[in-house]
Amino acid sequence: MLEDVMQDDTVKGFPPHQQSLLSQVGGRGWNLLRGDIPLPAAVIKLPALERNSRWMQAFVKDAEALLAPHVKTTMCPAIMRRQLADGAWGVTVATVQQMRVCRRWGAARIILANQPVGVAELAGIMEELRQDPGLDFYCLADSSAGVALLAQAALRKGLERPVQVLVELGYTGGRTGARGVNEALTVARAVHQAGPALALAGVEGFEGMLPVAAPLGQPTVHQFLADMATVYRRCRDEGLFGVAQPLLTAGGSIHYDLVLEAFAGLEARVVTRSGCYVTQDSGIYQKAHDALRAKRDMAAGLERALEVWAYVQSRPEPGLALLTAGRRDFGTDAGLPVPLLRSRDGATPVSMDGLGWEIVGVNDQHAYLRVPASADLKVGDRVGLGVSHPCTTLDKWQLLLVVDDDYTVVDAYRTYF
Repeated sequence: MLEDVMQDDTVKGFPPHQQSLLSQVGGRGWNLLRGDIPLPAAVIKLPALERNSRWMQAFVKDAEALLAPHVKTTMCPAIMRRQLADGAWGVTVATVQQMRVCRRWGAARIILANQPVGVAELAGIMEELRQDPGLDFYCLADSSAGVALLAQAALRKGLERPVQVLVELGYTGGRTGARGVNEALTVARAVHQAGPALALAGVEGFEGMLPVAAPLGQPTVHQFLADMATVYRRCRDEGLFGVAQPLLTAGGSIHYDLVLEAFAGLEARVVTRSGCYVTQDSGIYQKAHDALRAKRDMAAGLERALEVWAYVQSRPEPGLALLTAGRRDFGTDAGLPVPLLRSRDGATPVSMDGLGWEIVGVNDQHAYLRVPASADLKVGDRVGLGVSHPCTTLDKWQLLLVVDDDYTVVDAYRTYF
């Protein structure tokens, strides 16, 4: 049962002078277009969210692989539970705090996609493993020093089972991860030698920031995935794995199809970890997904489930409108938001596609919408914005209003960033 907490107008996006238990918000009959919801507000379109969850699960299953979505995207127990109910094998987190949120709401299989090094963090992990012998937990190591810290923490706690460790492969100039196949094998051997405190459970990597094509000598996603497969085979041939079914896991929210293609045919339990698919976006991920659909001639696919709505607050100059949402309400790390829809006086939204309207700047609480001088846009109109990279928009909202296709609020979700 999700925590049913009282909500009121101290929470951004909640109607003034109202309060309600979270579970009862969907029964209040509020409608965004009618003006019941103060703007800005972040909304999740429930039909699209449900279709996205089922689509990705089917896509991964067709490749005979498993899905452990990275829940740092939403940090929303209600969405995590939907992903698990639709067949996700487990969940992925980035921090021990995120792990604790998932544990609180019932996750029993978790990949911590980082190498834990802090005293408090390591103690927290070991306590989780001690308290629940059924927890299927994995974490990363990319150095012998990291392996030593993990082993020492496990021995201090006196665990009766090994901590399952994935050796992390990286690449020069990249983020974390052992630099190259040989260094990764050195780490894998260190994990093997740290038994029974630790057990090598597979190979992990993150390919999401790599290009498909690059100048000669620079890493590409294809080469990186091939190197991951090499590390996996070498560990298997040396007998380093300490579990019956080792994992081979990668897969951000752009190249997950290439991950599944690269690892097909290997005798491994392939796990992809895309997270942004469940809400999708209107920027970098949608562009990549459009390319995938074109490549595979797919009729159906992922669709936008996340929108941020704002009012037109001012038309101070010809060709300019100021909206009541800014960088406090949406992320700008992967591009400025895109104006998608306009609604006036509660009417069904109309598309802005092809009109040449563009967000050209943002402040903390305002967005600058550049429009033709003759644009039909008035103070008080509502504008629906699409975002790029949903992670850095969702983390700005404690409350997500869940709406149907008519923008009637049918539920409300809490986040735990």
